Amino acid sequence: MQTISWMTAVSKAAFMTALVHAGVASAQGYDTSTVEVSEALAARVPSAMRAAGVLVGGSDNDYAPWEYLAGEDGQTPEGIDIDIGNAIAAKLGLKYESRTAQFTTILPSLGTNYDIGLSAFSITEERKQVVNFVSYAATGNEWIVKAGNPTGFDPSDICGRQIAVQSGSRHEERLHLINQECISRGKPEMTFLPFKTQTEAVTRVATGGADATVTGSATALYAAFVSNGALETMRPVGELLDVRGLNGIAIAKDDMELTQLIADTLNELIGEGTYKAILDAWGMGAVAVEEALINPVEEH
Repeated sequence: MQTISWMTAVSKAAFMTALVHAGVASAQGYDTSTVEVSEALAARVPSAMRAAGVLVGGSDNDYAPWEYLAGEDGQTPEGIDIDIGNAIAAKLGLKYESRTAQFTTILPSLGTNYDIGLSAFSITEERKQVVNFVSYAATGNEWIVKAGNPTGFDPSDICGRQIAVQSGSRHEERLHLINQECISRGKPEMTFLPFKTQTEAVTRVATGGADATVTGSATALYAAFVSNGALETMRPVGELLDVRGLNGIAIAKDDMELTQLIADTLNELIGEGTYKAILDAWGMGAVAVEEALINPVEEH
C-alpha cells in the first residue's frame, strides 16, 4: 500500500536487525525460472520490446517485502514485485529489469523510461487520471500481537489496551479517535507507546512490552513471516482501522494494448497458481486477488 510508509525510510536490513530478538529468518522468494512461455501472449508483445528482449519496470526498491535492494553488492532488487515482474516477463518470453527510481518519478516516466511501474502503487482515482492500473494485491491494515496472543488482545474491544504506535502515522490518528470513543462510553483509556518508526513498535510487541501494534498489512504479514513464529496478525474491527484497498501495476495511459497484455498475463499466472505461490513464498498470501482488473473502481 505504497503512498507514505515507514519502510520507505527504514531498510529491510534495519527491520530484520530490529526483530532479531524475535528470532527472524529471511524470506527466500520464488524461483520464477520454472515459468513457461505462453506463445499466444508472447505474440502480442510490442515489437520494440520483443527486439530488446526486456520488460523494464520502475521501482523505488526500498519497500520490503515488496521490493528492496539486497544481494552481496547490496544493489540487487529483490522482493514480491521483483518476483512478479520476473514471472510476467518469463510468461512473455522476456527478461525483467527493475530500475531503481525515486517513487514520485516513476508514474510520469512510464512509456519513456519504464514499460511498467511495479512498486506497490495504491490505486487511486487521482492516479488513474494519468496512468492505467492492473490490480494485483488487496492490502489494508493488520494488528500484530505476540504469538499465541498471551494478553488476550481482542480487536473488537481495544479500550484499556497498551498499544505501540508509530508517531505521526494515520494509525495513531485513528487510534486516538477510537480512544475518545472509549472515554465517551465510560471504558478504560488506551495507553499509547509512541515510537519514531514502525520497526520499533513491532519490536516492542515482539519483546512483550505492548499488547499490540497496528500497521499496513504488508508490514504486518511480513513481520510475522520473518519472526519464526514469534508474532502473528489479527484483522482489525471497525471502519476506522479495517480499511482495504487495491494495489496495481502501472502502465502509460495511452498504451491500452500493453495494459491489456499485462492484465491477461497476470491472470494466466493467477490461473496456473504461480501468482499465489509467489505471494506465499513471502508470507503474503492473504493479499492475493482472484482476478487482475484494469482500472478497478475500488481504491485505498
